[in-house]
Amino acid sequence: MSLKILVVSDIHGSIKSINRINAVIYNHEPEMLVVCGDITNFGDKEYAVKILEKIDIEPILGVAGNCDPVGVDEAYDVVDGVNLDLDTFDFKGITFCGLSGSKYSDERLSQFRTVAEDADVFVFHSPPYGYLDEASRGKHIGERGLLEIIAETNPMLVLSGHVHESRGVIEEEGTVYVNPGPAYEDNLAIVEIGDKVRAKLI
Repeated sequence: MSLKILVVSDIHGSIKSINRINAVIYNHEPEMLVVCGDITNFGDKEYAVKILEKIDIEPILGVAGNCDPVGVDEAYDVVDGVNLDLDTFDFKGITFCGLSGSKYSDERLSQFRTVAEDADVFVFHSPPYGYLDEASRGKHIGERGLLEIIAETNPMLVLSGHVHESRGVIEEEGTVYVNPGPAYEDNLAIVEIGDKVRAKLI
């Protein structure tokens, strides 16, 4: 089992960031792209499609963020990608599962717990509490409700964005956490899954 992933978050409607993303695709040759939400900055589905269709890779998997209005996640389907919100996708023997938005309700968390039971990779917009979620003035703003699910399921990889200030990689108890940072500032990450998970910020 071997898989190289390009991880992107918080594009926030920046068309210019696509040049950086495509350059990394050309130079690093990832096999897929995962988007951790905020494709737009309160733009519509059509604008999200305009962004995603310029990215020169497939498949594109992802979720929507808090700055993506309702319906933006449907852009993944338009570009023959995969909308991971409360759904799974298998690729090269690895199962991905996602949750769009932020401030997850108990109902949404319960739905995710059911769908994600056997998933290897979790894709969120908002990070779990305490993991790459430190905003300005040191305040943690991640989602506490995700912690129990992660403890129960032990995914190999958790991908998220949202907290621009907490770009980084953490490994704890067999799970690697990655926040690539905001793509509109040309921040990305490469993750390689093989005998172990290796992640680097680029």
